[in-house]
Amino acid sequence: MSDLILPPTLAVLLSAFASCFQARSVVVFHWLVVGWIQCQGRRTLTGVALASGAMAACHISVFHRFFSRASWSLDALGRVVFTLALTWLPADQPLVVLGDDTLARKGGKSIALASMHHDPLLSSARKPFASFGHVWVVLAVWLPLPFGSGRGFALPVLFRLYVGAKRGGERQRTGQAQGQVGPRLQAARTAHAQHQPTTKLELLREMVALVAQWAGERAVYLVVDSAYAGRTVLEDRPANVQVVSRLRLDAALYAPAPRRRPGQQGRPRRRGDRLPALQDLIARRRHWTTLRLVLYGRAVEPRIMPFTARTPTRRAARPAR
Repeated sequence: MSDLILPPTLAVLLSAFASCFQARSVVVFHWLVVGWIQCQGRRTLTGVALASGAMAACHISVFHRFFSRASWSLDALGRVVFTLALTWLPADQPLVVLGDDTLARKGGKSIALASMHHDPLLSSARKPFASFGHVWVVLAVWLPLPFGSGRGFALPVLFRLYVGAKRGGERQRTGQAQGQVGPRLQAARTAHAQHQPTTKLELLREMVALVAQWAGERAVYLVVDSAYAGRTVLEDRPANVQVVSRLRLDAALYAPAPRRRPGQQGRPRRRGDRLPALQDLIARRRHWTTLRLVLYGRAVEPRIMPFTARTPTRRAARPAR
């Protein structure tokens, strides 16, 4: 495949990803990026390959082998994107990352690891709806827009495909019954599957651990909805990660552990007495703190009730604010 002549600005950007690929694969990666930019219709692999202009010099199988056989990692690409994104953030500001999942609807008989998933866009409060496809757990970095507008955008850096324990168990039992693989390979796959994350919260926890390691000593604020504010994410998060989420009104919250008295014996308490329910705390509160914020270009003044509590955890309790 002949070398591609890139514009200077695009060549500088793509040069940052050179360490993620081998010498032959990096050329294919450049062609794919150019084809993705120039493709005007649906961005299928064939459409991107045709839009790149490389079909006169190579076969279409080169692009398919890039995804099926070439040695490269999405996490390595995500780390390069994360490093480039840090240049947009001042060093004295905390790092805000957003975690959520998205449904990619698929159709066809040969879609690997696809199954039926809850479709939040087509479902209603009265009637749930499911769609066939893939569910991806995505971790994005929030970056502010220039010109001091106060608004920003989410840049995805890490992805994980959620398969589900039920479908994985069915596939494993089917392979064992039909004898499709040898015993050694089957044992290796079983051991590998046992150490792989199976829930969405475990997938998010794995990606948050990577971002926390890349961030170093920098504070990381993970913003998620109530579905991801579970024990799996809260207990095993790194020390520099704080979780920002919505609490349920029936959440069990406890006061901080009291100080030990002189001469007191026994194991130190992890938490204090249980606090009243959030409904009762809200009803008893007489003085609120008003914040002036700009959300989606509109000035709002929400009222907040700051207090510190602890959540029930199996490990060392960590404060929730």
